[in-house]
Amino acid sequence: MNEAEKERLKEIFRSSKGIVDHEFSQEVIDACKPYEDARHQRILNGETTLEQEEAALMAEWRRLNPK
Repeated sequence: MNEAEKERLKEIFRSSKGIVDHEFSQEVIDACKPYEDARHQRILNGETTLEQEEAALMAEWRRLNPK
């Protein structure tokens, strides 16, 4: 991953933080922050992709919210 791609991802992370800040309590945000930071680091380190991380989050959401 080149520096331009990393900067693009960091901008995506910053944009999504603005949405999260409006939708969730500070308590929830604080509880999730270590997991979100780790996810961002895995993506930036090239260990996984944004798409893979989003798919994992959706799979977890589906597991927790069965029909």
